[in-house]
Amino acid sequence: MGLPSYLKPYLLFLLLCLLNVITINSKKSLKGEAVLFGGNFPALYVIGDSLVDPGNNNHLLTLVKANFKPYGSNFEGGKATGRFSDGKTIADYGIIFFFFFFFFSHMGLSKKEKNNLSTGFNYASASCGIFPDTGKQFGRCLSMNVQIDLLNKTIKKNLKKKFKRQSELSRHLGGSLFMTAIGVNDYAFTYKKNATDANEFASKLLNEFLIRLERLYNLGARNFFVNNIKPLGCYPNIIAETVPRGSCDDSLNLAIDIFNVQLRESLSHMRHKLSNTSFLYSDYFNFMLELRGPSSNQVSSNLLNTTSPCCPKVYNGGSTTTCLPFSKACKEPDMFIFFDPRHPTQIANFMYAIRCFQERQVCHVVID
Repeated sequence: MGLPSYLKPYLLFLLLCLLNVITINSKKSLKGEAVLFGGNFPALYVIGDSLVDPGNNNHLLTLVKANFKPYGSNFEGGKATGRFSDGKTIADYGIIFFFFFFFFSHMGLSKKEKNNLSTGFNYASASCGIFPDTGKQFGRCLSMNVQIDLLNKTIKKNLKKKFKRQSELSRHLGGSLFMTAIGVNDYAFTYKKNATDANEFASKLLNEFLIRLERLYNLGARNFFVNNIKPLGCYPNIIAETVPRGSCDDSLNLAIDIFNVQLRESLSHMRHKLSNTSFLYSDYFNFMLELRGPSSNQVSSNLLNTTSPCCPKVYNGGSTTTCLPFSKACKEPDMFIFFDPRHPTQIANFMYAIRCFQERQVCHVVID
């Protein structure tokens, strides 16, 4: 049984816009959350990996790209933009919710376009992570530090032309929302390879992340939307090799959860360390676990295939972690949680948007 045909991209857009209107109209009853759920942001700036990369890797010398079919089959016009999904990412739904439009990859914009834009940029880069060397074995990618360097360049080279006075620029940056969705590749490529102590690795990675978060603060960021790390141990590329086959790698998930717990606790401390800051914490880890269902190889939903990727249509594990240009995809991506072995479908991302922005079960404003 597949999802109803009305849950297609254009209606998904309209539904999310409706959620935006509902939220904005109810702001008066949400005084404690209005600053982060109210939608009054002049811009959204995104730092992340392939979960939110809109096509930056298209412009880099790397093997990790998604600018070919069957990627993008449910995106506007069926175009493969470089997003690692059949359609929209969680960053796309974030910007639809707050702004009612799309934005494009920072690397794909001309100098003139960068000078004219003041509604935000997406710097996310597939395969990279928090550590500077993560993912570099596949070619060039933009680590978290490099993405922040690009943001700094945007501020100096582009935004200062748009906002002539420093006070105007500070007000713009201080009022904007800064989304981060990064760190899973550090576990996929560094933690698994080196078999490091889980607590030690989590503490080291978190320290590096918080240093970079403070860099964003020093550049003018005040409102942060922080996604924790997804449960990599339940993704198709992992469960294809577990024993029994199809079961989650619980030890890998536990290692990631150690980081996520420390991250959530650290954001409370950061509110006090960094004055006038607000944090929206997204529990993407448990959201994906709930969609996936039981740890064993069972289908927990009558609507969605929760264990196999849509592309490749026939997946037997191995080294392939993305779709390839010659890969055959399933005919109904809306019936799958995973589009490729490591990335969610548009429908999964839409479900996330509902749970985050409307129900507010996945995303929470950080308080003491």
